[in-house]
Amino acid sequence: MVTLSDYSLIVIVSLCFGLIVSFQLAHIQYVRYLITLAKRSILSGTLAPVFSELEQRGGEI
Repeated sequence: MVTLSDYSLIVIVSLCFGLIVSFQLAHIQYVRYLITLAKRSILSGTLAPVFSELEQRGGEI
C-alpha cells in the first residue's frame, strides 16, 4: 500500500525530473541556435549574421 509520504516523494522526484529535462531541452535548443549562427558567420566570413541577430532581437541573443 502506498502511503501519503511515499506518494509525495514520488511526486517530488517526478517534478524534479521534469524540471531537469526541460532545462536540458532548452539548453540543446539554444546551443543549436548558436551553432547555426556560428556556421553562418564562418560561411560569410564576417560577423554580420551576429550583428543582424542582435539587431532583430533588441540586443540579446
